[in-house]
Amino acid sequence: MSFNLLLAVALAAASQEAAPPLPAAESAPAVEALVTPPAPAPKIVLPKGSMVRLMVTKEVNSRDNHPGDRFILRVDEEVRVDGKLLIPIGTKAWGELVQATKTGGVGKSGTINARLLYLEANGKRIDLDGERQSSGGGGTGQVVASVIAFGPFGLLMKGNNATIKAGEILNGYTLADTAFDLPVGAQ
Repeated sequence: MSFNLLLAVALAAASQEAAPPLPAAESAPAVEALVTPPAPAPKIVLPKGSMVRLMVTKEVNSRDNHPGDRFILRVDEEVRVDGKLLIPIGTKAWGELVQATKTGGVGKSGTINARLLYLEANGKRIDLDGERQSSGGGGTGQVVASVIAFGPFGLLMKGNNATIKAGEILNGYTLADTAFDLPVGAQ
């Protein structure tokens, strides 16, 4: 045989002896990409005892309201920490009437006692401390004038109702530290 023919036969035999190709799944081990988890959002803390200025939105009084009644307030002044706005004006807050006594005869005035409960800002409930007590104005002068004008029937004159008027400002104080996430780019 000729040299070229021998060479061709040898190459053909060599290609048949080569190992069969591996299936695609076993060809090469997969390289796992290292994915770093996103960094936690930076936080800013509203400290315990921070003052929150609140405005009563609807009058609460000893004539129409009862213990356990809740009333709405709104934040009247922004709350900022390190120049960052955490609680905007208009944020809703809640208070609760703890005690209410109606007016009585002989000029007895009504009384109420209310406490602040919490506000909700940026999806967080922030408990508040603060209370407000009120009593109606004294009715003694009115009773005396009524007795003079109407005799003993003047003693039936009632005192004034206690009120927390709409627009009245109450100061509340946060009961615990509260962490807020800073918006991206606000660092």
